[in-house]
This record gives sequence, structure tokens and C-alpha cells, in this order.
Amino acid sequence: NMLGWRMLKTGDYFLDLPDLTKEEEGIIEEAEERFKEATRESRQESEELIQQIIKEVARDKGLYLDLDQQDYLSSIAFMHIYGFAFLDPLIEDQEIEEISIIGPKRPAYVYLRRKGWKKVNACFEEEKAIADMINKMARNVGRHITMQNPRLDAMMPDGSRLHGSLPPISHGEITIRKFRSTPFSPAELIQNKTASIDAMALLSVLMQCDSSIIIAGNTASGKTSTLNALFSFVPSTERVIITEETPEINVPHPHQMRMVANREMGISLKDLVYDSLRMRPDRMIVGEVRNREEVEALFDVLLAGQARGSYATFHAQSVNEAVSRFTSLGIREMDLRSIDCIIIQRRMLFYDKQKKKNTEIRRIVEIAELGKEARIIYQDGKFTKSADLLEKTAESFGMSRKEMDAEINARKKLIAKAPLSFEEFYSHMQKKIYGGG
Repeated sequence: NMLGWRMLKTGDYFLDLPDLTKEEEGIIEEAEERFKEATRESRQESEELIQQIIKEVARDKGLYLDLDQQDYLSSIAFMHIYGFAFLDPLIEDQEIEEISIIGPKRPAYVYLRRKGWKKVNACFEEEKAIADMINKMARNVGRHITMQNPRLDAMMPDGSRLHGSLPPISHGEITIRKFRSTPFSPAELIQNKTASIDAMALLSVLMQCDSSIIIAGNTASGKTSTLNALFSFVPSTERVIITEETPEINVPHPHQMRMVANREMGISLKDLVYDSLRMRPDRMIVGEVRNREEVEALFDVLLAGQARGSYATFHAQSVNEAVSRFTSLGIREMDLRSIDCIIIQRRMLFYDKQKKKNTEIRRIVEIAELGKEARIIYQDGKFTKSADLLEKTAESFGMSRKEMDAEINARKKLIAKAPLSFEEFYSHMQKKIYGGG
């Protein structure tokens, strides 16, 4: 195969692209060479230029192209030369959460929201084509994969996360974790059953006052999506400092300052967290903490108390596991109390008996307060115990505990009536809670 990729006859996720003949592949390959020599114009002019070159190549080869052929060959040539081959339509599909290439001559796979993994009717033909594609995708961020350095992690311009590897690490792998351009609103998380309206009402008052919150869970459980959504309840006037390894946090606050760690330059998340101590944040988002160094940096921020609230995500499947993992990473039991609240959100398999298939669900399963000990206050959709955290929250609102309970009930009604889309939900809450826009 001249192009390095081809369409397959079978698949669960079907791309409507033709399986090209050898002559058609030859036309595209020749057109690519000629296009490289021609001056690169703006995108639209490039499409016209490619169309013109396709006609010229066919004429020079003595081949007749009907209008339909001219159209699809021009379109595939454009994807091949300018884009990312058959990955283009997969990247554009908003229902796809993840794209996976697992080696040459093996079909691509996509993870479809609410439907799981599906086999695509397309594949790359050889390792070189996979390596070329990884480098093409990472070119915009100045990254490169080679046989000497066969692993690559990069963020694509749209925010999607790209991971690539070559032999001897793998047979040639590409994994693209798609980035949702518009965050989920709290109303959408309730609609998706990720959170109950009771849990969201409680979290809305915690986000408004001086509480530091950790969202823990397993991989791809939607921890960052929940953190983004919760910022709808933070006043739009506050200064938000964000430090991350990979830019995933997407909050709507106009006064936000983002800093991204850079491994190549030796700038770690810990360095950025310490820089932020001098930046007078109202809210501090540390991003995802994974190792001892990052966890220590997070607790330095929590103990310094220079922000009204600090937030991070962490890998743990339960409150007890989160506490024991923090302890094993060197955090003293006394210092754990600087966290006000831990939310546990999990990605779980649910077996649908009627449809006889597994589906994936994401749920907030536990909310705990960390006082003298970790105490679960919300589990499996129900509040379990009277929380000291609510006493503290009521105090910061200048309310009695009874008034705080009434406020949480009022929040439930407010959230139930709010618009679904993230921007509209955010504006609605800012207006209703703070009288702003």
C-alpha cells in the first residue's frame, strides 16, 4: 500500500471512505509529490490546488476520472497530505472519547460514549506509517518520535492527549484521548446520573466557601470533568491559578492564570505549585497529583492556606484508599485535615440484563469530610451522617445549621431549574447566587 493506510471491508464503526485501487493510490502519491513542490497557499486554496493537481496527474497517466472520482480522490488526498488520514473523521466525531491504533494491519478502535469499544473499518499498513503519523500529529508542538526515543506524550492543538510508541515498546501504537471542547455542566452531570442533585447542592455551598476539595477515582472516571463543572459555583470575580502536567482544566473564570509543567525543560508540577504561592490566588487548582513530590507540593499549598480553596484530582477508588495512599506518600495524619472534603468518583461496568451487554457508568459514590478522621457523609446516593463540615460551612455563611439545610434545599431547586449547557448554567448560577453575570 503506497499511502501507508487503507480501508477494510468490515468494522463496527464504519467510515464512509472508498477502498482505493492501486491506480488511485498512485494518483494520490504523485499528487502529494507535486503538491509539496507547489507553493503552499491558505487552506481553501490548497483544496483547490490539490483538486487541480489530481486532474493533472490523472491526465499525465492517461487515466480518465469521472466527477465522483475527482471528488473523493481530492478529498482523500487532502486528508492524506494536510490532515491525519482516516483519523480526521474520528477526531471530529464528538461521540468518540478515545481513538486507538494497536499496530500495523490491525483495525483501529474507537471508544464511543455510552457504547464502548468499536472496531473501525480502517488500518495502517506498516510501522513506518504509524511513526510518520505520530510525528505529523506532534509537529505542531515541536515533538518527535524516533527508534532511539520510541515514546511520545503530547497535547494536540485542540487539547486532545496524544500518546505514541514504536518497537521495541509496542508494535506501533497511537492513543488519542479526546478533549471535550465544552465542559459538562453540573446539570449535565445530574442528567447523566454521575451526580445526584442532593450531592450537587451540597458541593455548590462547599465550593462557595473556603473549602479545599480533592476529587479521587479510577482512570477515566471523569474527575477533571466534575472539577470543571463545580467551578460554576465559584464567583466569576475570583483569581484562579491553575498548575498542570497536561492542560485539561477548563474553567470559565476570566481572571485565570494557567501554568503547564515541561518535562523536557526540567520544570515540574512541584516547581509551578511553589511559584503559585507568590501569585495571590483566590482559588488554586493543582491538577492531577500522582507521585510523592506532587502530593507534597499539594499539601504545602493546603497548609500554607494562601488560597480560599485548593483543588486537585488523585487516583484512589475509595475514601479509605485515598487516605492510606496519601499516608504512604509521606503525608502526616495531622496534615490530612487540611483537606476539607474528598469526593470519590468511579467508572464502573454495569451489566444490562435486558440488552445482555456491559455498559460503562460514571458515578460520584462517596463524599467524605476529613476532621479528626475520614468520615463518609454521602454514599450510594444518600447522606449518611450529620457532617461537621456543614457546621463549618454554615459558620462561614453566617448561618445556623438549620438555615444551612434550608439553603441546600433552595440550591436543589435552583440547580433543577438551571439551563443544561455549561456557559448558560454558569451565567445562571453567577446571577442567582452572586447577582453577577
